[in-house]
Amino acid sequence: MRHPIDLEALGTLFDHRVAPAAALLHIGLTSSLVESRCRPGGPWQRLLPGIVLLSRAGPSRTQLVHAALMYAGEGSMLTAFDALCLHGMKSAIPLLGPIHVLAPRRSRAMGYGALRVEHTDRLPKPVIRRGFHTAPLERAAIDAVRRTKSIPDTKTILEEVSHFVGAQALRAELALAPARGTALARKLLGESRARQLERAVMERRTPLPVPAARVPVGVG
Repeated sequence: MRHPIDLEALGTLFDHRVAPAAALLHIGLTSSLVESRCRPGGPWQRLLPGIVLLSRAGPSRTQLVHAALMYAGEGSMLTAFDALCLHGMKSAIPLLGPIHVLAPRRSRAMGYGALRVEHTDRLPKPVIRRGFHTAPLERAAIDAVRRTKSIPDTKTILEEVSHFVGAQALRAELALAPARGTALARKLLGESRARQLERAVMERRTPLPVPAARVPVGVG
């Protein structure tokens, strides 16, 4: 005899209580049951298309981030402010803006509500931070300042990140970034885009040795 599913305990089966609707159907729930539990006042919530929070509370930022990556699919990763936060950067706190996700060009995910999906052919190799696929620190920083119009905020981000990766790594990443939204960062980092691109190309041809220790480098 098949035992009924304990709907109240179901959230413990999924990380952060966030589940794909397809997974709920796979374990035996009906689409009508999922739909009814996600109605206003119900015990569950729809966070994104096809993504359900198995709780009436929240959602927390962590749950939103988990849902965003689940929705964006394989190969996606966090970047910009949420990624900076996961890297431990204090300049990214508090988090109030959209969640910015990098996704492969083939991904069908689209921006939705507080989620910004950037489809790109230039996906970096992600690093794992607190269980989440996250863009490397220099990529996260440049993606963040592309969306930042404030001079003090941009400078704060670049200065903090430069203590860990060096200003040169930021310049190399900036050289490959879209021109839109990067004029302020280019000015603060002190090189023209043409010079940054030239430097990035040269570094690819002749890789520099990895320093034994990271030395803080000032910005601007």
